[in-house]
Amino acid sequence: MRSGLKFMSGLISDQAFWNPVNSENAERYHLVKMTGIQEPVLPRWIVLWLFVSGMICTYDVAYTMNRPFTNDPASPRANLLFGGWALYSSVDRHYLTTNDIFTCSTGRVMLLECLLNFIAIGLAAARNRHGLLLAFTSNIMVLWKTILFFSVFLGQPEGHLPPMNPNKSVWSKFMIFWVPNGVWIIMPTVVLFALWNKLALPPKISEKYWEASNKCRGDLSFEDQKKVALD
Repeated sequence: MRSGLKFMSGLISDQAFWNPVNSENAERYHLVKMTGIQEPVLPRWIVLWLFVSGMICTYDVAYTMNRPFTNDPASPRANLLFGGWALYSSVDRHYLTTNDIFTCSTGRVMLLECLLNFIAIGLAAARNRHGLLLAFTSNIMVLWKTILFFSVFLGQPEGHLPPMNPNKSVWSKFMIFWVPNGVWIIMPTVVLFALWNKLALPPKISEKYWEASNKCRGDLSFEDQKKVALD
């Protein structure tokens, strides 16, 4: 604990980081010092996004992995539980086809993304430094997977069955396909921008962190401390 406080005092004395002009950082430090309330590892809106995205994608995988039972129009249970997916599959033929290999493959990838989202939430709640990096990594995976998914619908070669239902209007395609899927382009991008500065620390700051301890865990929790000068 003492080593952690010593490390913090070293950061505060670093003029390159705690510049008097940057009053926002100084106010945050004094607030933490007076109240003992620490800033969360991940902003609440990012935690909410990770949870909501993980739940929706898990539900999506349940739909694609359990066809034809989940897209059976004669099944009241399927219509009740997956009514939204039935509407979506009226535009996207990949979701309508029972044995579509593309959605089965992306579903397996989505399971890993969902798992990483939930682990990142747990690590952030425990104030573990790995939660930040894991949240960043999972959103990169989501972003590139969605870009790959979109690429299937753009510039289809001649002779292939159109992946979208040509009988649907442009408005229907926009509202049912492009808008929902676009969320998984916009939100991961916003999260990456929000977390970038938290990860891209100045080299001088990161060097002092590693000098303070050869074994670091959590949020400034140290073991096997080395007595080094931080100035």
